[in-house]
Amino acid sequence: MSEDYEGISSLLKGMFSSPEARRSMSANQRAAYVWHNVNGDVERAHTTGVFLKEPHVKGAAPILGVYVDSRMRAVDFRANREVYRARLSMGGLEVSEIEFIVSQYGHGAAPRKEHVSGAAAGEMPKTPLPELTGSEQDAVKKLAESVPESLRGSVYKAMSLSFRREKSRDTNDGTSRP
Repeated sequence: MSEDYEGISSLLKGMFSSPEARRSMSANQRAAYVWHNVNGDVERAHTTGVFLKEPHVKGAAPILGVYVDSRMRAVDFRANREVYRARLSMGGLEVSEIEFIVSQYGHGAAPRKEHVSGAAAGEMPKTPLPELTGSEQDAVKKLAESVPESLRGSVYKAMSLSFRREKSRDTNDGTSRP
């Protein structure tokens, strides 16, 4: 699959690299282009579709809908939604919200109720995430300074949570972070 992705990725970059080609795209195509362009390999690998929909408030920026391949990825991506909004904004796409939706193709239907607890769904209870050290907190603050002031608090929280999750994975693997 990685080889297929690399081939498709280079083909799309070639097709949409010129400004003329990007102007001829539909709004949904431009949104997908920006989403794939501003995010990393993990987001691209687990995104199955991108679309724009009408905002809840008239006159607001559109809502970006992102289909993902698993419920766990949807949860991870939701935790980082303000980071994604900042990246999209820097890529030229303003959205009022981002909704992550589990794709029904190939992975079964999306859960109907969001309020089902992890224990009721048959998941193992989660251990608390490790706290960040002072130097890790400083690094996150420095990274968050690059986004607009209005998003900085949310981005800091999302990035801190992401760092803590990674730190937890490293601890559980028996490896350590450099």
